[in-house]
Amino acid sequence: MGQRRTRTRRATRGLAAQRAAARRSLPYERTVLPNGLRVVSQTMPAARSLSAALFVGVGSRHEDEAHAGLSHLLEHLVFKGTRAYPDPGSLSAVIEGCGGSVNASTDRELTVFSAKVLAEHASTALELIGELALRPLLRQRDLASEKPVIIDEIRMYVDSPSDHVFTLFDELLFGRHPLGREIAGSARSVRRATRPAAVSHWQRWYRPENLVLAVAGVADHAAACAAADRWFEDAELPSAKPPAPLITSPSPAPPGSLRLAYRKLGQANLCVGMPGVSRADPDRWALDLLGAVLGDGMSSRLFLELRERRSLAYDVSTFSSTYADCGTFGVHAGFDPEQSDKVVAAILEQLERVVQEPVTPAELDRARAYTRGRLELRMEESGAVAGWLGTGETLLPRILTLDEVIEQFAAITAEDLLRVARRFVRPSQARMAVLGPFRGARRFERLLAA
Repeated sequence: MGQRRTRTRRATRGLAAQRAAARRSLPYERTVLPNGLRVVSQTMPAARSLSAALFVGVGSRHEDEAHAGLSHLLEHLVFKGTRAYPDPGSLSAVIEGCGGSVNASTDRELTVFSAKVLAEHASTALELIGELALRPLLRQRDLASEKPVIIDEIRMYVDSPSDHVFTLFDELLFGRHPLGREIAGSARSVRRATRPAAVSHWQRWYRPENLVLAVAGVADHAAACAAADRWFEDAELPSAKPPAPLITSPSPAPPGSLRLAYRKLGQANLCVGMPGVSRADPDRWALDLLGAVLGDGMSSRLFLELRERRSLAYDVSTFSSTYADCGTFGVHAGFDPEQSDKVVAAILEQLERVVQEPVTPAELDRARAYTRGRLELRMEESGAVAGWLGTGETLLPRILTLDEVIEQFAAITAEDLLRVARRFVRPSQARMAVLGPFRGARRFERLLAA
């Protein structure tokens, strides 16, 4: 995501030193408003933009089965009209008329509304993010008109095999638990969603104590706090505190579990994976680094073995996710269906190899440098910094600095990676989801059991 810079070596070193000093001397600022809303900001000296993101601590795992996809539906619905901008598209037009952009996303444990503008339009971005989240009209007619759009979005992901196979894997691993469902729900759950349910969901979760405003770039912390305070001058939020949500931990499917979905395709896709770590697990950093060794980048083991040496797959990489109480780790590959046996065997061989022998010093150095580089380059962009601040404030005990995370990776040894590999990535612990033109599961069952 970082852009290549064409500067002299001396100038580049000077710029790097300035950035390192900025990280140390300009830590983020944090304020908790009287109503409980938290504001975090970080000034980026070289920025010409401001990115603002409002984090709501609710996602698809907070929904019961009867309301699957409601968080995502609400994220769509607020764009259909607010008190100050009742016409669909009118709020977006204001941001885009400033040369900026506005967007939103829903995940398992978060909903995020974000905007990026030139610095002189910072007040507009802050005003409109609050307008979206706290003054939506949530009209019945808007709900009716948006349902087909969301169903089309669900179908779009189903029609993309390289996306849908991850949904199949989550369904396999987590079953009927909310973490096993598509974030947007199903066509059926979207069709049966009601306006009272959407309003109740908004009232329950879009409360100041469940919100974090993160601002980065040309950021004025006092102005961000003042803007957030104004959001509630005429907000119609209930005064009673809602009951705490009942969040249950999933019981993963047993090792060797298989999900096979038939589709007549020229390329098959699979996920071979297993339970990973929670966000609080101290081994999360070592598992991230192990993922880089195995399948992150074109010099990773899986890429070199399956693509470069054996020409078995165009796309192969590791994936991981971390939640409050659990996580996932695994390998994704897209491949010629005729090569399925070889692809699965090669992936399992690489998992077994990393369990049996320590990674080499050269591999460990590459993984550290690659992981650090991706972090450093990403954090040159104000939206990424706002995302870092907001995610940390919402989901972690405290916001970690970039230097703290880099130090975590620097402290990991080959022995740590071997221990973590034996804890998490043994082939005997693998589960597998496969999407492609396969009528029978026997070949995959045999490979998993080998």
